[in-house]
Amino acid sequence: MIDSARRAPFALVVGSIHHDRSLLVSHLPRPGETVIAQRALDGLGGKGANQAVAIARMGVPCELLGVVGDDDSAGIVRSALLAHGVSVAQVGAVAGRTTGRATVVVEERGENLIIVEPGPVDRIDQDMIDANLRDRETPPAVVVIQGELPAPVLDWTAESAEKAGARFVLNLAPVLPVNPDTLCRADPLVVNEHEATQLIGLLGGDPAPIGGIEDALPIARRLVAAGVRSVVITLGADGVVLADRQGARHEAAFPAIVTDTTGAGDCFTGTLAAGLAHGETLAEATRRGLAAASVAVGRTGAASAFPTRSQVDDVLRREAASR
Repeated sequence: MIDSARRAPFALVVGSIHHDRSLLVSHLPRPGETVIAQRALDGLGGKGANQAVAIARMGVPCELLGVVGDDDSAGIVRSALLAHGVSVAQVGAVAGRTTGRATVVVEERGENLIIVEPGPVDRIDQDMIDANLRDRETPPAVVVIQGELPAPVLDWTAESAEKAGARFVLNLAPVLPVNPDTLCRADPLVVNEHEATQLIGLLGGDPAPIGGIEDALPIARRLVAAGVRSVVITLGADGVVLADRQGARHEAAFPAIVTDTTGAGDCFTGTLAAGLAHGETLAEATRRGLAAASVAVGRTGAASAFPTRSQVDDVLRREAASR
């Protein structure tokens, strides 16, 4: 008999887990320049961990499949994930390896640069993926993965998610040369404007930079025409463009006072995935993701800055009342 608690929609995130070091500076350094940090913060990071936290904050049970090392950071990130309500039962430890790390430099205007040491993500194998998708009685409603893992892991996850009947959300950040079938299984594929341009180049098209909404709309349509089930291109303060077989449209961003953009894309993607798990349409889930990101960028940090479902609901209610 299936445990009734497992009947509720839940999400599986296959992803990276990092112990972040954030440095707050007056401006981002130029090549050869030394900049003195005004403040330093340690915290949970990695796109996988961040997106799992965003999902859990929306009230969707979330399991994270990933790997850490056997260092002190492993215990720190596990504890942080548990504190955010994310299940770490599927997080493995690799002896003799260090947990993934990232150095994040954030300037006063909220822009950032990030350098990642990925850790033992090369130890995620097909057996781990299958055990969490094909070999379980109740599959997740949504499976989420990002480009911080090796391309074969993305391919295995896409195939296993489809066979398990789970919706596959692919955040191809950074862009990797994945199997074309992996792209075609994405529903949605989530990329920012720079990643969309890179992806078009990989597909043999003209990798012209996206300068705004009008450039993004035909790129989104082209990706759908290439076989992707649905596409979301994030455009920062310009919101997003989303496309599927029914067409393409623009969704505006919510007003926000930007303090720190670190993890904003992960907040958006995880919140969108949670909306899909709850049964929302892609457009509805996208609006929820935009609302969540508008809150997150007004706070310092990544996962610790992500809002709860009730806070996002408040943003959505205020928007509806202002129409």
